[in-house]
Amino acid sequence: MIGYRVKEIRMRKNISLSKLAERSKVAKSYLSNLERDICVNPTIDIVQKLAKALDVNPSYILNWKEIDMELESARDSLIYIKNKITDMDITQLEELKNHIDVTILRRKKLSLREFSKFI
Repeated sequence: MIGYRVKEIRMRKNISLSKLAERSKVAKSYLSNLERDICVNPTIDIVQKLAKALDVNPSYILNWKEIDMELESARDSLIYIKNKITDMDITQLEELKNHIDVTILRRKKLSLREFSKFI
């Protein structure tokens, strides 16, 4: 059951098994066995390492309580963006910044005159 939760969270966050092993300092082979329910009783230390690497509460991995999915979705989006940003060059980052600025301005519903000042 724990292995299924770990795999579900990892896949939702678009994290490879190798990346999770690197982030958690848990052997890739152990993680693979955990996700395939070969290892079914990880120590609390392993659960804590995985929770930290996946940026979730350990109780979420253990399925002890439900987490507000809207908050989790927002956190997933931020993690996804953070992971993508780290691989961008300066030109891509500038393009992203410009896109964010335009998105924010669009939400403010600026007049054409105010928008032209921005451009």
